[in-house]
Amino acid sequence: MPELAFGFDDALAKWVADRIPHVRGGTFGPCTAIGVVSGSKILAGIVYHDFQADHRTIQLSMAADNPMWARRSIIAGLLHYPFEQLNCFKLWTGTPYENQAALKVNYHIGFKREAILAHQFGPKRHGVVCRMLLPDYQRLYKA
Repeated sequence: MPELAFGFDDALAKWVADRIPHVRGGTFGPCTAIGVVSGSKILAGIVYHDFQADHRTIQLSMAADNPMWARRSIIAGLLHYPFEQLNCFKLWTGTPYENQAALKVNYHIGFKREAILAHQFGPKRHGVVCRMLLPDYQRLYKA
């Protein structure tokens, strides 16, 4: 059964960055990372970065080696951090338009497409901004 792993921010952030082509070799800057693990194997990693406390927003980046991590209880646990601990109103992601698999995961979790950013990831590589607001989180994971 998958469970959450805390306290390994740097290692998990690197694990996630290495799996996201437009981040690979880079960093997220100041961040908090949560792993989804089964035994000693990492199934997925979520990195919370670009926290704007005054605006109550934070960005989420995620990667997974195995789709079996995305259970409702695991997702609820992952979303507890930004919405309950940081008191965020908006959680958002930025994903290359061509990464339809990642966008499908976002929509499955409950994110909604908010905008298309032209040439966000280079010429002719557009980005999709997805968001989850506090009322969405409460309706989907607290009810």
